[in-house]
Amino acid sequence: MAVVTFSLMPFASPTAWGGELQDDSRVWGAALARGNFGYVSPDLTRWLWWMEGQLRNRDCCSPDIALDQSLIRPGLGYALTDQSTVWLGYAHAWNELPDNTDIQEDRIWEQYIWSGKTPLGNFTFRPRLEQRWQANGNDTSSRFRQFLKFSWPISLLPGTDFVLWDEVFVNLYDTDWGPRLQTHQGLDQNRGFVGIGYRFSPEIKTEIGYMNQYIPSHTAANDRMNHILSVWLFFDLYKK
Repeated sequence: MAVVTFSLMPFASPTAWGGELQDDSRVWGAALARGNFGYVSPDLTRWLWWMEGQLRNRDCCSPDIALDQSLIRPGLGYALTDQSTVWLGYAHAWNELPDNTDIQEDRIWEQYIWSGKTPLGNFTFRPRLEQRWQANGNDTSSRFRQFLKFSWPISLLPGTDFVLWDEVFVNLYDTDWGPRLQTHQGLDQNRGFVGIGYRFSPEIKTEIGYMNQYIPSHTAANDRMNHILSVWLFFDLYKK
């Protein structure tokens, strides 16, 4: 709780970062389906699959609203225990720049997830490592991501949770990618989210809320802060 709260606190005041910020209003939509291969054979219930798709739009509160990025992320996993899983997957991203340039990116990703109940609610701990390649350079970028999430059931509203999470991104190397999407060693960005989750059924849940995305420039340009309406749809398709 302390880690997530501390991560969100600076977003309350842009001056906390020590300078002016470029900001933008955005809308991100995503769907994530997860399940196991128990439908194929009872012996395969510990083998898992993951399929994710995202659409991200910039300038959402103006006539200039446009697609910023789209992404697909399939993966395979294995359940070590009922609470711990390991994953390996691929991702492809289409980056749509304001000058109508399209820069594509390929990724390999590995992650570990621990998810379970605590006295206060549900907790998810997910470190992820990515190897990234973009069409505007030859270097391989390696990025570490640490995700922490809490969700508290709202007793007066059955099926509804209060959701709070934070994810910090750290680049492990510089790259020779073009100036618009070049990565610099160190902090890449931070995302903090607060919102409401609602489970329609045991298999389907949504989470809707506000996401704050802080991106340091690592140059003389101003850092960026994006204010995002984030909408997630989850499909949990596990065979017991």
